[in-house]
Amino acid sequence: METPLISIIVPVYNVQRLLPRCLESLKKQTYPKLEFVIVDDGSTDGSGVTCDEFKKHELRARIVHQQNLGLSEARNRGIREATGDYITFVDSDDYILPDFAQYLFSLISKYQTRIAICGIKEITAKNKEIDYASDYPEKVMSTEETLGRMLREEGFTVTAYAKLYHKSLWQNVKFPAGALHEDLGTTYKVIKNCPRIAFGPEAKYIYVKRASSISSTDFSSGKYDIIRLTDEMCDEIEARFPYLINTVNLRRMHARFSVLRQMVLAKELGSIDQAREQEIIDYLKEHKKFVTKNPYATSRDKLAIYTLLIHKNIFKLAWQIYSKLRP
Repeated sequence: METPLISIIVPVYNVQRLLPRCLESLKKQTYPKLEFVIVDDGSTDGSGVTCDEFKKHELRARIVHQQNLGLSEARNRGIREATGDYITFVDSDDYILPDFAQYLFSLISKYQTRIAICGIKEITAKNKEIDYASDYPEKVMSTEETLGRMLREEGFTVTAYAKLYHKSLWQNVKFPAGALHEDLGTTYKVIKNCPRIAFGPEAKYIYVKRASSISSTDFSSGKYDIIRLTDEMCDEIEARFPYLINTVNLRRMHARFSVLRQMVLAKELGSIDQAREQEIIDYLKEHKKFVTKNPYATSRDKLAIYTLLIHKNIFKLAWQIYSKLRP
């Protein structure tokens, strides 16, 4: 197979402190034919200047400055600007290992696929390392297997990053403008268009969990996007792959548990829509069998539903304890 051009798309918004590490990881890539499409989404902290300075010393970089439109539109702009045969995404507060692109393309070349997925290593806020893919073997997967594993987070997740895609797969797919958790409304659509997907367990993408992202107790109505986009994703997957019903049902519950957890832990209770909160609780209780009778449900899932069945405050207490015990 010839050496195609790979476009690495990096959306940037107010990450001045962490951006140099990300850019340095781009520069160290061993794959011989790359372009870096860096989209400055209206940064106000000097990140845009850092991007321009990077361009002065890196001929493979293309810098796009635009007004602040959000992560989805920054990625969409990056896709439009990319000239590579393949594209991949890197968030500007994360970084990649030197052979990230080389490894992903080697999987595509080996298995003759149009998508490749690699493992992710998380650096937690407590500076612990978690490798989510090491227990899973390298293999080529069908569309159905890929979607099922993605929803159950078996070695990889719904995130757009840590994947290499043939650009043609994105021809009719866009990230949803203005939505939070935009990957939920996007990644599965690309995978649905690909009959064979290569997976490799080596963690070449480093996801950095910032302390502010888990310690914040603010809650915005945009968090409801998790439920809306998850249900849209699950509706489409269930219609095409009915055998994934248990996986789909559990994912619907996970979405609501995630939002409810953020609601009950929020400090500013006045910002919480009590009716929406009760609606989520009612759904979880009504569909408790999606967890209690589900072969894919984990002990954490069952703890969540059983504590909620007792009382919302018990659910809250359980999450507080669990959060403290996490690495």
